[in-house]
Amino acid sequence: MKFVLLTDLGKKPTRVGLLNNNSRSSGSLHIVSEARDFGIEATGIDYWRSWPVELLKESILSYFGNDLAPWLALSGSIDGSSTDEFKKLVSDLKKELPQLKVMLGGYRVPVGAKDWVDIAFIGRSTNLFRKWLNNEPLDDYIVSKDPLTLKNPYGVILEEPVSPIVVPEDFISDREVLVVETALGCKFDCSFCGYDFRNNKKPHLVDEEVLYNSLKTAHDLFGVNHFFLADDTINEVDTKLELISRVVEQLDFKPSFMAFCRLDVLGAKTHQIDLLQKANIDTLFFGIESFNPNVTKMIRKGGKPDKLLDTLRLFKKEMPEAFTYANFIIGLTGDSEESIWEHGHKLIEEQLVTSAGCNELRIYQNLENPDVESNIDKDPEKFGYEITGQDREWPELGYTSKSWKNDWTDVEQSAILAKEYNEVMDDGLQSFFTAHEILGLSAIFKDRLPWSNYNDLLPMANKGQTKMLNKYIKNKSMFLKDK
Repeated sequence: MKFVLLTDLGKKPTRVGLLNNNSRSSGSLHIVSEARDFGIEATGIDYWRSWPVELLKESILSYFGNDLAPWLALSGSIDGSSTDEFKKLVSDLKKELPQLKVMLGGYRVPVGAKDWVDIAFIGRSTNLFRKWLNNEPLDDYIVSKDPLTLKNPYGVILEEPVSPIVVPEDFISDREVLVVETALGCKFDCSFCGYDFRNNKKPHLVDEEVLYNSLKTAHDLFGVNHFFLADDTINEVDTKLELISRVVEQLDFKPSFMAFCRLDVLGAKTHQIDLLQKANIDTLFFGIESFNPNVTKMIRKGGKPDKLLDTLRLFKKEMPEAFTYANFIIGLTGDSEESIWEHGHKLIEEQLVTSAGCNELRIYQNLENPDVESNIDKDPEKFGYEITGQDREWPELGYTSKSWKNDWTDVEQSAILAKEYNEVMDDGLQSFFTAHEILGLSAIFKDRLPWSNYNDLLPMANKGQTKMLNKYIKNKSMFLKDK
C-alpha cells in the first residue's frame, strides 16, 4: 500500500498575490507521518495552481507504480474553485489505476465530491485515521455510508496538538512559514466563533520534546525560522507561553512566531507581555472585535474601552518592534457606527497597532457539519438578529449564509462600512497587511525592515515566492518520478 496526500494550497489570487501560499498544512504533514509510523510508504504533495496538472498526474502515477492498493488522500481545504479540478484529476488517475481509492479529510466534505470519494473524515480526525489504519471498529463514528463518512463526536476532545516533524522529501524552503500548535482547543466560547473545539476548559498541551523536535528539525533541514502558532488563543493560559519560552531557550537558533492573542486577557495579566518577549512571539493578531462595552458582553469578550486602549499602549511601550494586527467585526448587535469610527480614529491618532481591519458579520448555516456553527449561527434571534432571507449560497462547500438586520444595521450596510473602514485603516496605519500576511512577507527578506517598507516590497516578494514554488514543484516531481 502506498499513500499520497494532496493538499490544495493554491487559492485564488488575493490582494497580496502569492503570499498566502507560503504556509504548509500542519495537519497534512502530520497525517503523512502517521501513515509512515504504520510502515506505509507515504508522501505529501503541496499543490499550487502553478503546478501543471498533467505533470502532477504523471508524477503521482510514477510514485504509485504497480502498487496493488494505492490511496490518494485530498485535504479538506479544497474549495469550490478546485473541486472540479480535483474531480477530473481523480477521474484521470482512476483510468490508469482502477484500484485507486480516494480519501478526503478536513472540516467539510464538499457536496460535489461525494460521488468520487471512497471515505471521508469530517473535522479533526487524526485519531480516527489512526484507528482506520489499525483496522479498528469505526461504527460509532459513521455519519453516512455513501460514501463512508466518519466524524469525531462533538464535544469530545480526541485529538492532540499537531507539531509535525518534517523530512527531507518535503522540500521546504527557508522562505516558508511552518505551522505548529501548543494546544488543541480554546477555553473560551465567543458567541461569533464556529471553532468546533471551543469551550474546552482543559486544553491538551503538546509534549515539550515534540515541539522542540518539530522546530529544530525544520530549522536544521531547511533553515526555517518563522512559525505560525495555530492555537486559537495563545495566551489563554500562562502554561502555553511558558512552554514556548522553555523550548526557545533550548534551541540553537531564535525562531520567530505569529500567534492569536486576546487583548482583554493580556490586560488582566500584563505579566504575559514578558512571556511573549521570552517566547519571541513578535507578530500578534488581536481579535478585539469591538471596543463597545455593550458588544463585548454579548460576544463574551471582556475589557472596557479605556482598559483595552491602555493595554495596547502598554504593549507598544514594552514591545515596540512587534507587529500587531487588530481585527474587528462590523455588524455586532449593540454596536454603532459612531463607536466604530471613534475608536478607529484613536488607533490611527496614537498608532496603537501596526495594522487593523475588519469583516462584516455573516450568519452561516453549515449543511455538512453543524458542529462548526457559532452560537450566533445557531440562534441568531437570541443575539438580536432578525433573519430576512438568503445572503449567499456555497452548495459545493456545504454551507450557506443568511441575510439579517439588527438594532442598527444589516448585512448589506455592514459590508459597505467594513470596506470603508479597511480602506481608512490601510491609509492611516503603518501597514496594510494582516498578521498572517506580514509573517510570510517578512520571512522572504533576511533582515526585518520597518513595517511600512513591506508595502512597497510586495512585487519583489511575490517574485521570490514564485521562484520558491517552482523549485518545490521541480524537486517534488523529480522525487515522485524517481520512486
